[in-house]
Amino acid sequence: MEFSNTYTLVARDPASGQLGIAVASRYLAVGSVVPFIRPGIGAVATQHHHDPRIAYAILDDLEAGVDPRDAVERALKFFGDTHNRQVAVMLAEPNEGQTPVFVYTGGDCQGFAGEIVGPNLVVMGNTLAGPRVLEEAERAFLASGSPHLSERLLDGLLAGERAGGDKRGKQAAALKVVGKQVYAATDIDLRVDDHPEAQNELHRLWILHRKMLGTQFLLRAVRNEPTA
Repeated sequence: MEFSNTYTLVARDPASGQLGIAVASRYLAVGSVVPFIRPGIGAVATQHHHDPRIAYAILDDLEAGVDPRDAVERALKFFGDTHNRQVAVMLAEPNEGQTPVFVYTGGDCQGFAGEIVGPNLVVMGNTLAGPRVLEEAERAFLASGSPHLSERLLDGLLAGERAGGDKRGKQAAALKVVGKQVYAATDIDLRVDDHPEAQNELHRLWILHRKMLGTQFLLRAVRNEPTA
């Protein structure tokens, strides 16, 4: 069994309908096993004893109209090892009566483990330097003046690292942002799989992505082509 000891932000932008996940860890290629988003349906982050099958099962249930709380309980019951799981679920567009956000942290998650839950933001982690990691990540996300969900997520991720982050150190980080459509030009899927300053490298890649996106939008506008 592999451990993705990590801290993660899961967020929704009500104005744009985007969902996003940012994650950092002392775990190789953490972006391949923690963040999962299905456009128009929801976002799932699964960590500690991670298992992507849990995320896929939850997303399938969400698409079928199952409440996030029930979807998590069903997946954990099926895949087992419940006390070592940490899972966050956020719906893209909650219906009346649905649980819009649900987080589960098993009692056997290592080190400091916990979560902060708001209507459009979850910050959770395990094997952390302490609760301040989550608190500073939340503070930075909410205080960010950026209009871009991706940048607000990065602000939170970097603040969490400055507060101590994963107590084992740094190795990998990832950022994923998805809109309502199956594909949009503004979608982001960036990963740093192995780097001594993974969060800073992820921020550098985000800057490159913004520059590339700006160039593409300009070219499409000149050609009178659709931008998404």
